[in-house]
Amino acid sequence: MKKFLSFALAAALCAPAFAQKMGSSNSAAPSVEQTVIAGDAKMSLNYTSITWADGKTMTALMDKEKGARARGRVNSSAKDSPLGTFTTSVDVTCGDLKLAAGEYKVSFTISDNLEWEINFTGKDTQKMKLPLMDNPQESKRLLMCMYAGDDEGAGVYVAFGNKMCMLNFAPAKKA
Repeated sequence: MKKFLSFALAAALCAPAFAQKMGSSNSAAPSVEQTVIAGDAKMSLNYTSITWADGKTMTALMDKEKGARARGRVNSSAKDSPLGTFTTSVDVTCGDLKLAAGEYKVSFTISDNLEWEINFTGKDTQKMKLPLMDNPQESKRLLMCMYAGDDEGAGVYVAFGNKMCMLNFAPAKKA
């Protein structure tokens, strides 16, 4: 029995941990902190710049049939191991998404249709499909670059692998 328990423990310790901050390639991933202050609005984005093991993980995730298990692990770990936080001092909108002032955990999930979503988790989780497009400049690490936007807002450039998108956070219109 002791041999079996020792073997089971060794196997569990050697199994790869698959989370938002997954694998040995991300054990020392750099952290990035960014803030934009414009008028009454202050928005901050802090995240860990993970890598996807030279594209092998990304290829596996995006295989419609064979990647279901890998996507399931990424999606289930999104809540427990978020990549960072987004904080805003004012209510903001980003596309159809509305976020009240406060702090949110940021993570990514992949839908059954292989569409990437960004998740903002506060009291509840709000998801938004990432409007991804091809990126001519491959990014080996997750890149989220916050910049000053229009009218006290902020933008975030998101890139990973050969995909990218721009997210615009604008102060919510006051009623």
